[in-house]
Amino acid sequence: MTKLAERTKLIKPSVTLAIAAKAGKLRAEGIDVVNFSAGEPDFDTPEHIKAAAVDALRKGMTKYTDVKGIEPLREAITGKYRREHDLTYRKEDVLVSCGAKHSLYNVLQAVVNPGDEVVIPAPYWVSYSDMALLAGGVPKLIPSNEASGFRIKPEQLQAALTSRTRVFILNSPCNPTGATYSRDELLALARILEKHDCLILADDIYEKIVSARLSSTACRRRMR
Repeated sequence: MTKLAERTKLIKPSVTLAIAAKAGKLRAEGIDVVNFSAGEPDFDTPEHIKAAAVDALRKGMTKYTDVKGIEPLREAITGKYRREHDLTYRKEDVLVSCGAKHSLYNVLQAVVNPGDEVVIPAPYWVSYSDMALLAGGVPKLIPSNEASGFRIKPEQLQAALTSRTRVFILNSPCNPTGATYSRDELLALARILEKHDCLILADDIYEKIVSARLSSTACRRRMR
């Protein structure tokens, strides 16, 4: 029998996938289920994206690529940041992976040493803490609640940071709460972080989700 590495005992099965499997089982039984587990859209991949993938296959684009990602893609990414965020990067500053989880895992493996703290606002995406543990790090959670809009305060961040803090992870809009930090809130956190020697890992995977904060009265009007 194959004996797994001791570090595998540090992580737990994905709650997200467990819920998705349960939803699939209920659907198979004929139960109408709204599945809020896996972060997948309820529509198919757009046709122009499918067509581009097929066209690339027909052109023979099936070989090994530069480990950083193909140059046209990295140039397109720099253009995206210049166009949408007024930020200037060189293509040499860009590294492409096969997904957000892959990127986050690679970063933590590259920068976290045993015993380093990885500070994470909670509630949080379930994989953050496990990836920190696999890198030998210590997940350090900052709690939030409904009263704070599931956003942490600068004083909470200040109290959590120590000389052992290596990485602070910020996910906005957040999975799973949907909490989004305003510009002023981000600047307040930044003023705390700039006094500490730690890396900031911004998980912006949901940046295109735009939400409006409505009062209860406005919500009722919308529902009428």
